[in-house]
Amino acid sequence: MTNPYVKDIVAKIPFEPGIYMMKDEKGEIIYVGKAISLRKRVRQYFQKNNKTKRIENMASLVRDIDYIVVNNEVEALNLECNYIKKLSPKFNVLLKDDKTYPYIKVTIKDKYPLIYVTRRRLDDKALYFGPYTNVGAMRDALHTIKEIFPVKRCKYNLDKTTVKNACLYYHIGRCLGPCINDVSLKAYKDMIDQVVLFLEGKTGDIKKQLEAQIEECIQKLEFEKAAVLKQRLDNIDKFATKQTVSNLNETSSDIWGYVYSEDTLFIQIFKIRDYKIVLHDNVKLTDISEEEIEESLVQIVSNYYTDNNDSPKKVYIKLEDEQIELINNLFEKRETKIKVISPKRGEKSNLVKMVENNIHINIEDKKNNVVDDLAGLLGFKEGIESIECYDISNLRNDYIVGCMIRFENGKLNKSMYRKFKIKSTLTQDDPKCMYEVLYRRLNHAKDWPLPDVMLIDGAMNQLNAVKKAMEDVGEGTNFYGMVKNDKHRTRGLIDKDGNEFDLTDKKNILNFLTFLQDEIHRFVITYHRQLRDTIKLKDGKVYKGVEKKK
Repeated sequence: MTNPYVKDIVAKIPFEPGIYMMKDEKGEIIYVGKAISLRKRVRQYFQKNNKTKRIENMASLVRDIDYIVVNNEVEALNLECNYIKKLSPKFNVLLKDDKTYPYIKVTIKDKYPLIYVTRRRLDDKALYFGPYTNVGAMRDALHTIKEIFPVKRCKYNLDKTTVKNACLYYHIGRCLGPCINDVSLKAYKDMIDQVVLFLEGKTGDIKKQLEAQIEECIQKLEFEKAAVLKQRLDNIDKFATKQTVSNLNETSSDIWGYVYSEDTLFIQIFKIRDYKIVLHDNVKLTDISEEEIEESLVQIVSNYYTDNNDSPKKVYIKLEDEQIELINNLFEKRETKIKVISPKRGEKSNLVKMVENNIHINIEDKKNNVVDDLAGLLGFKEGIESIECYDISNLRNDYIVGCMIRFENGKLNKSMYRKFKIKSTLTQDDPKCMYEVLYRRLNHAKDWPLPDVMLIDGAMNQLNAVKKAMEDVGEGTNFYGMVKNDKHRTRGLIDKDGNEFDLTDKKNILNFLTFLQDEIHRFVITYHRQLRDTIKLKDGKVYKGVEKKK
């Protein structure tokens, strides 16, 4: 025993099945586990064997151990799940902080319901789908919904706010225009019902509803409405065809795959509804040993479906038969109607291999959640979908230009890159240049949808210029300055009130902002050089690096 505090305690623990609770010097529970034989399992934590750093740290902090004896392992698993969910011990490797993962929220009780991402699940009678640990997959699903269904995008409370002009989304057919009363309340609610069915994977039910609505419109000679609904039906058919997996005969199943690499367990769940993969979810457990894999998987599967709105009929995962039996017995005890199966061969086994292969393909992707992490840092409960960055470039007082780039739905949207040749000043005045760039950009708000966040290269002087531009134009959004270190690299963000967000211990966000900074810098420098060289050539002079045209 390497921990002298627990030697006598372990010697008194019985060999019966049950759960054990490790406590630190303050009496706080830092770890909860289950065991068929309590003493044998607990003793392993304090023996000299290959343990991960996490377990070594936990074992060194233990000062007391409580335990509860039960009749069998099923009861132990059930009790363990309940205690972990209630106490959230810091050394357990489960999704103990579900509340930090995002949900798709449908404000079903609103007159014109909104659909957006949130990290808080409230008791507000809204519908919540999730939580999703794979933010990228969730945002793909949300993007697909907005492509198919012209839902309300703006945050206006239409009971209190009068909107004079419809937004760009209305004019391009991506919103039904409830703000200008261009859609009936019933038609909008019918569409929201279809969105809910879509999130549940019930595309067959949506098609039946749409076909009935189309027929009703035809009978009323409302052919334009029928054409719009027919287009929506066609889009759903295209999506369904795209998502269909060949030879798949499952209607309500989850396929679990996992890969263990460098003390990290990567787990992915593909959700199949009506013969289609409608969504996939990721879980990543760090700093665990190979000996913990099966135990961790049993815990995760047991907890994953506790508060899940969309539980499948079957779950396929490769585990030992006794572990599968244990989970099934637990679900039966909880009256959860899910059957867990470990496929040995054939189609289901191939599906598990497909999931595992997908994990291998994506295992190096470290940027999946960075935008959502940024949203959490800045306090955006509904997430961030689009970001614009701005920078100014000049050579002393010559060839002053500004540029804008846009990051949207997880990637750079180069079709929204913009260049601005500065006209308002001939001197090196960055705040004045930034005011002009933002003033001109904001005047295009109807043509170029405003982003969720604007990032400005500069501190308070530039931010004050942006604020004035927004006030003068009457358009605005959230904006932050990118604060630099002595090497002119981003070290933090600052808001319009001068509050700084320190990124010292948030390397992934810092790397992401550096990536955006490098891209806007590349774009604005390229434009500056192109403008400079074009003007110099017009002067008839030859400059270094520029050949005069003959």
